Amino acid sequence: MPIKKKLHLLASMIAVATLAGCVTPPTWTNRGPIELATEKGRIACYTDANIIDGERMEGTLCATAESGFFGGGEPEIYFGPWNRKFIKEPVSKTTVGITQDYQGKKVFLQCEPVLGSDKKVEIERKCKVTINDQLLVSANVTYSK
Repeated sequence: MPIKKKLHLLASMIAVATLAGCVTPPTWTNRGPIELATEKGRIACYTDANIIDGERMEGTLCATAESGFFGGGEPEIYFGPWNRKFIKEPVSKTTVGITQDYQGKKVFLQCEPVLGSDKKVEIERKCKVTINDQLLVSANVTYSK
């Protein structure tokens, strides 16, 4: 085989190998709960995935330290499957949990308060999102002003 053909074949194989890695869908799941820290004027987000009813699904959990156009409002929690906006609620409503329907599946968002050693001051929120009672994403949200 002439050198030109060998080089052409080698270049083609390298191109195919390189591009094949670009089109492979992500396969990671359940990276576990993380510490999600947010502060005034910032939104912090975390994306995780899990197998829900036999299919891989991604969900993004976000938190803000305050709400409102000029700030000063209650902190908010956001959740969206596949990086879409879906649930946006004040953190106080998430204590008991919020249930909504997404493409025929039951989505449940709950953020339980965690109290400090004095049992009076809330230091963080343990948030989780389940779909059809299967964990999708979870994070421990801390707020700083």
